[in-house]
Amino acid sequence: MIARSLACASLLAIGVAAGAPAHAGPAEQPPRLVALDSGQPDPATDARVAAFDRFLREKVAEGDFPGIAVAIVDNGRLSLVKGYGRRSLNGGKVDDQTIFRLASLSKAFASSLTGLMVKEQYVDWSTPVRQVLPKVSLGPARNNVTVGDLLSHRVGLPPNAYDDLLEAGVPPAEIVSRLSKLPLSCPPGSCYGYQNVAFSLVAPILEARTGVPYPELVQRRIFTPLHMNRASIGMSGLKRDDNWAHPHVRIGPGRWREVTVKEPYYGVPAAAGVNASVRDMAKWLMAQLGMAPNVLPKDVLETVHKPRVNTPKELYRGRPRYERLKSARYGYGWRIYDINDVEVVWHAGSVQGYITQIALVPGQKSGVVFLANGYSQAFSTLLPAYLETFIDGIKTRGLVLNGFPEKSPSRSAVASRSNEAPAAGGE
Repeated sequence: MIARSLACASLLAIGVAAGAPAHAGPAEQPPRLVALDSGQPDPATDARVAAFDRFLREKVAEGDFPGIAVAIVDNGRLSLVKGYGRRSLNGGKVDDQTIFRLASLSKAFASSLTGLMVKEQYVDWSTPVRQVLPKVSLGPARNNVTVGDLLSHRVGLPPNAYDDLLEAGVPPAEIVSRLSKLPLSCPPGSCYGYQNVAFSLVAPILEARTGVPYPELVQRRIFTPLHMNRASIGMSGLKRDDNWAHPHVRIGPGRWREVTVKEPYYGVPAAAGVNASVRDMAKWLMAQLGMAPNVLPKDVLETVHKPRVNTPKELYRGRPRYERLKSARYGYGWRIYDINDVEVVWHAGSVQGYITQIALVPGQKSGVVFLANGYSQAFSTLLPAYLETFIDGIKTRGLVLNGFPEKSPSRSAVASRSNEAPAAGGE
């Protein structure tokens, strides 16, 4: 059963405008091309996939991850969907059905769902937050914040506003009531400041306009039609059976300690509430690449993937990793890089004990998902290694990974080093 998250209760706590429609339309039928409920591609059929498979097995054997799962779509074809390592230190093996917390990969589910609701005229990107949630005040200078501003982090709040309170267990509705006291960082709509609490206001907005609880709406419009059979929102969905990845923190080279699941970020479900297996995420990846248009139409994808605001810090962080990184921007629930005129749409996520990443290259119908139940610096090498190995036109900087085939005589797969730990709540 889907957990009725704190967003549902937040409608009572925050207050919503009357006159919501009774429902949000019927669920679409599952598209055949993403109904990939079983079966495993053979990595040996593609030297690049075989090298990546070997690389991940080595990383787990070396203790870089307790467990990790990966899905690769290459030129519209599912090339790899597989788990490595263990769910817990004393537990079973990670497989393609093992459930992970997605952390901030949840934001793309919120933006895609909002795009569907915009298409069906339940809400608009330009709808003011206060029009739907009249009791919410982000401060007089932020009264014009729109749905689109929420989903692109253009709210005019300091970055990660009150994430510390969320992590301390303060109820999200109470945190929202304090946002108005924060200083204005810039006029709303004009600059970027990453958010979790403010971002998740989109959940009660969609609930108010559709009359459907947010978890049920995601289930009805995304999980069910895409056959994401093990995807869910909330703590109970993570632990629905024994096949879930337990969180770990690193205590030394190759040494891990299992920790308890921290619940606070489940309280902001649009920002960080989704759980899924890598098999589910393979289908999500294909849908985001335009291969399930009856569920996620082309115009919705183009809208959410379109850059809305520059992210200067991300550009600074990305340039040591990628040659010819021209821009780093944010759309609706997605980051967008321009690397040598190749558009890479991506996002990362983290909560204690979990680290995740997804990237798509729409122009090449290709993409990758990584889900891990423990963070190490090795994680930061995975996406650069994938892009260098699989995507034409992208060259990265850093450590050469032996064993990867070259895309051309002059280029070999590489990955970058990073000393940055992931931000709480995920970026």
